[in-house]
Amino acid sequence: MSMREAFHIAEEDLVQYALGTLKEGQLGQFTAHISSCNTCRAELARIQVELAAFAAVQPLTEVPAGAKDRFMHSLSHNKVQESKLLQKRNKSQLYYLTKSFQAWIESPVPMRVLSGALAAALIFVAYDDLSHLHELRQLQPELKRFEKQSADFAELKEFLHGTNAEQVSLHEKPPLTKSPEGHALYSAASGKLVFTAANMPPPPPGKAYELWLLPAAGGAPIPAGVFTPDVQGSAAVVFPEIPANVQAAGFGVTVEDAAGSPAPTSAIILSGQ
Repeated sequence: MSMREAFHIAEEDLVQYALGTLKEGQLGQFTAHISSCNTCRAELARIQVELAAFAAVQPLTEVPAGAKDRFMHSLSHNKVQESKLLQKRNKSQLYYLTKSFQAWIESPVPMRVLSGALAAALIFVAYDDLSHLHELRQLQPELKRFEKQSADFAELKEFLHGTNAEQVSLHEKPPLTKSPEGHALYSAASGKLVFTAANMPPPPPGKAYELWLLPAAGGAPIPAGVFTPDVQGSAAVVFPEIPANVQAAGFGVTVEDAAGSPAPTSAIILSGQ
């Protein structure tokens, strides 16, 4: 538990505070704390609303006959007993010491001591808050990165389950045993493309494979991503930068420089439409 939590008032004490049943010493301490603690002040407001609502829904009952007279008689008897107890209490040495201590507490010196202790506690709580704020600021970059990854994953999931995307399979020409192949899932409306390849041989040193979109309206092929297969011959291109609303007549794969090329410089080794 942090130092700040240690200074919060317990719920049952706040209930007594709201009902006005606290002792005078506790009442003063709690009033000073509530005036400077937003958490306890909000909790007290909630408890007061609940007590008011509870009182509002309780049914009113009539006082039984004779109850008032019995109550007044009991009150008069209790006052007599209380007067005798007060006389004994005033003669008690413990009562004298208690009153002396109370007078010392209410003098200026202990009040200054208590005020200083309270100020020190408030400074410690403020320092604790600033430490937590610094920790939260350090976590903000990591939180933003996580939010971006979540958004990208949600976008990919939505695209893969979309109904306006077309899937195209690409095969090597001529076909060989365990032929290299590729599969493209493309949406012309959004310009989003997901391409996967399998059984691809390693490209020559300094080279890589490049995917091309072949526009249906004609014109130069559009670069759609550079990829290098892993040791199993598998690779993927996800959401390359392609203009939206470009209808595709097909797709092709060529071998280009590792950095990619703005236009094909070699023959197409995989194609599909």
